[in-house]
Amino acid sequence: MKYFTAFVLLLMSVATFGQGRSNQNDDNNDYRVIPAPHYYVRYLIDKPTAYTLPKGSFDLDFKTYPGGGLQTAINIGLANRFALGLGYGGARIFSEQTPEWNPKVDLSIKYMLIEENKSVPQIAIGFSSAGYGFYQETDSSIGYQEDRYLVKSPGFYIAFSKEYPIYSSYMSLHGGINYTLENEIDSDPNIYVGTLINLGYNMIFLGEYDFALNDNKSAGIFGRGRGYLNLGIAWYLTPELQLELDLRNVLLNRRAIADEDLVVDREIRLVYLEFFADR
Repeated sequence: MKYFTAFVLLLMSVATFGQGRSNQNDDNNDYRVIPAPHYYVRYLIDKPTAYTLPKGSFDLDFKTYPGGGLQTAINIGLANRFALGLGYGGARIFSEQTPEWNPKVDLSIKYMLIEENKSVPQIAIGFSSAGYGFYQETDSSIGYQEDRYLVKSPGFYIAFSKEYPIYSSYMSLHGGINYTLENEIDSDPNIYVGTLINLGYNMIFLGEYDFALNDNKSAGIFGRGRGYLNLGIAWYLTPELQLELDLRNVLLNRRAIADEDLVVDREIRLVYLEFFADR
């Protein structure tokens, strides 16, 4: 518990620093309406959108998962259409137990094929080996029948995104087709859909539904056939700093391990975006 408290205090410190830095650069000091360029919505909760980082920018992404786990990533916009990222994490980091680190570093690549306009959605292709939760090698005693993340990584994907105005606000619709490399048991292609809705006051609602067609063959604790429904709220503390609270696996699309209760996963996510030089 003390590690979790320290992590929350760290988030508050970073938010305070980011707010002070942004206020120095803004004469009006008014962040009630933060513009939402497309690089703010590069992902839903788990799944990628068709938007990417602009050239000369980078982000730092931190998210927790049950069991005291933490996943981190850095993504860099190498060009306006191309971004590259690396990620790493481990379980039991915020606990009294010895951390258990993932056995591999994850890679993400995204390239924008078609830029969005009034009649055409934005389209991007990419690859991401980063799933959600701890990467567990095969262990039938806890219900893992293959080497995989708790929720499989997207793998290769094509993503579609389109933004729509709603009165003085906006929403965007997203979808994609993906093929994961975590396919020892179920190698079907998969589809996902989602939405982001601007709630005003620097807050965005996020929702996604992963059909999990590549994870619906009964194997250990997985394969219940319900898909993964994830919901979240993102709050832009400053234009650079995003704090997100997510509810994952709302439909309880897996079985409990041993005598544990199966509950909805709760996640805290912090994303910091910056440019290498002034724009």
